[in-house]
Amino acid sequence: MLFGKRLEVNFSKHPNITSAPDTHEYLNSNLNRFNRNAAKNYRYCCSPTKMIHLSTLPQDISEEDIMAHLEEHGNIVNTKLFEVNGKKQALVLFKTEEQDTEALVCKHATSIDTSVIRISFSQL
Repeated sequence: MLFGKRLEVNFSKHPNITSAPDTHEYLNSNLNRFNRNAAKNYRYCCSPTKMIHLSTLPQDISEEDIMAHLEEHGNIVNTKLFEVNGKKQALVLFKTEEQDTEALVCKHATSIDTSVIRISFSQL
């Protein structure tokens, strides 16, 4: 479920995507999380869960800042802020997978202060 509607994903019957004014190419974009170190990224792929992982956070961020950034998408059950190699990261647990998915879709690659945050599903 996404935005209250059932989401179904299938293979396309079309072999190519035809460019149009509303299509975007992400092949070499920083927003394409699978363009660099593909093997490393695939290792951390998982199906949607109730928990998301946030990275590339500002150094002075607080759990309250994270909650304020995400709370419009659902009920946050718990947050955990931590550092890995001097970089701030967080885990956020939502009440449902639907709320978690909506937060990921709406907030991945958005800015908090001057940092563009990365969000992915986290294994519980």
